[in-house]
Amino acid sequence: MNDLPRRLSGNELAILTFAARRQLTRWASRGDLLPREREQRATLIRAVRVLDDRAFAHGCELYPVDDRG
Repeated sequence: MNDLPRRLSGNELAILTFAARRQLTRWASRGDLLPREREQRATLIRAVRVLDDRAFAHGCELYPVDDRG
């Protein structure tokens, strides 16, 4: 049986958004990001944009995806 959460609350999403913004702030203060860090930064920026959507204000359900997305 899978013990992973099937739902994230609005509070949990807010915490994830906070952590993502904190990391983005750290990277913003550095001008010498490695190529892998630049990729991660771009991905994190996209994730924060999704998490900022008001549709997720009260949480979201989680569904597994296959290798095809």
